[in-house]
Amino acid sequence: MIRTFQQHRLRKTQLLDGLWDFVFDKDNVGIAEGWNVNFPAHSDPMPVPGCWNNELGKFDYEGVAWYRTRVRIEDSSHLRLLFHAVLGHADVYWDGEHLGYHFGGYTPFDFTIPNAASGVHEIVVRTDSTLERNTIPTHVVDWFHYGGIIRPVELQFLPDVSIENMRITYNMTGVKNADISVTVNLNSMSDKPVEVPVSLYRNDELFHTENVQLLAGEHKELKVEQAWSGLSRWEQDNPALYMIRAAAGQDDKIDRIGFRTIETRDKKILLNGKELYLQGVNRHEEHPEWGFAFPNKLMTKDLDIILQLGCNTVRGSHYPQSEYWIDLLDERGIMFWSEIPIWGAGLPAEVTADPIFIERALTMMDEMIDRDLHHPSILFWSVHNEIDTRSQQAYDLSIKMIDLVRSKDQSRLVVYATMHPMTDICLGLFDVIGINYYGGWYFGHTSFEKMLDVFHARCKEYGAENTPVLMTEFGGAGVYGDSGWEPRLFSEDYQADLLSKSMKLFRSDAKISGTYVWQFADTRADLHSHLPHFRDRARSFNNKGIVNEYRKPKLAYRVIKGIYTGTDDPYIWGSTLE
Repeated sequence: MIRTFQQHRLRKTQLLDGLWDFVFDKDNVGIAEGWNVNFPAHSDPMPVPGCWNNELGKFDYEGVAWYRTRVRIEDSSHLRLLFHAVLGHADVYWDGEHLGYHFGGYTPFDFTIPNAASGVHEIVVRTDSTLERNTIPTHVVDWFHYGGIIRPVELQFLPDVSIENMRITYNMTGVKNADISVTVNLNSMSDKPVEVPVSLYRNDELFHTENVQLLAGEHKELKVEQAWSGLSRWEQDNPALYMIRAAAGQDDKIDRIGFRTIETRDKKILLNGKELYLQGVNRHEEHPEWGFAFPNKLMTKDLDIILQLGCNTVRGSHYPQSEYWIDLLDERGIMFWSEIPIWGAGLPAEVTADPIFIERALTMMDEMIDRDLHHPSILFWSVHNEIDTRSQQAYDLSIKMIDLVRSKDQSRLVVYATMHPMTDICLGLFDVIGINYYGGWYFGHTSFEKMLDVFHARCKEYGAENTPVLMTEFGGAGVYGDSGWEPRLFSEDYQADLLSKSMKLFRSDAKISGTYVWQFADTRADLHSHLPHFRDRARSFNNKGIVNEYRKPKLAYRVIKGIYTGTDDPYIWGSTLE
């Protein structure tokens, strides 16, 4: 399943997952040689969804690759071809004709094919996973450069009048009351005027109906505003959810929402008016066997492990994560920090002023919000991570990103994570500030106290004296199974000791509203023998996970669990790391 619930009752959909024909295009000759029409005869079967780097003989390839599959249409129909995520650049062809292009990697895109004839049709996708200075992420990034069609592909059969999208917004007017707005966009592919009945349901209870007339080929927006009462709020302990269904003639669309408020006051974050203390981890949606094509079953296990840890929040590092995963968080009352893959450590400031980079950033942010607007678990939209926020270029980019987010959604907090807490000039722009700081690891000493003193003073200087602060990254590497009688570098003992001391310091600081440990699980890093980047990544993994890549707990997991759950800390070193 793509979601934890069915999104359509009337619309017929067909998953195109399975084995597709696949070839590398190492010399980038496919376009010139017309592979969209004459796909190479010698191809390999490739799982979709999947990352090609997880297949034998394809581990280290980054570049252009082509996919092909065939579908049979029994009767002439209007079609919607929907890709839920393709890494990097994607050009899509239908029977040799170019449908369009998308750049991104983690958000869906689709194409409408009117009046597709019955019979067998060929779908070809040219992908390019190459990372460069102005791609997002850029060419130097601290996770593996996977390539492929990483999330499901759907073929949807549309009637003459179909629902393009549905947007639900609300404003809480009381504890159980809200003014709601439902916008349904209709599209007619009929060659003559038509009239369709449109009905809206909340948990299968009809709350609006009317007939809508559309001219031939017309797009029409239907907006319904009502005052609702007797609502249950989405809370951590009672994550109340409501199914909203729009039906238009022979088509329908279903999504799910929850009602809650999120705000800040005096350095605190409040959910439904109640102060939060966030206890979280950073989670990459990655596994050495599946890459970014993360299976649903493993998402459930990840969440169970995170809940056992005592977390009430997760940070989605560093890209829009699976809709299925966010559905699980909605259902379990776990709060989510969602962000796009601008990972900027070492990224020159001038790159963030590149018009292509800016356009891509804005598009990714726009697509993420469009896809995930209705998830109540998402409290934070994060616009970038670890870029050079000491620079005017980063300041200007931040304003553009913040303006976009607030124009689309004012119901959540706009946030970012800085790696320059003592020199950052963007502190006054955001609703919440995240600090990434690796005292005791990269810096060789635990310098958190000095850093926080300088940071808090700068917050006052930049008008962020009352802005909530979260420790969004901190920690150190611990290689699973490496333990002993002393906390040596790269040992589980060192990692556990460092996290224990750091957590206790942060939790004693009244100006910090929560912590996100870096990170949940060990993740494959991007190492190359001929390049200088990330050569401290033992085993070619970022080993800062509190569980290893196969979700086996390290000593640090038990330490964090003791702190997050308020049970006795089973591990306390009496010395070192001072």
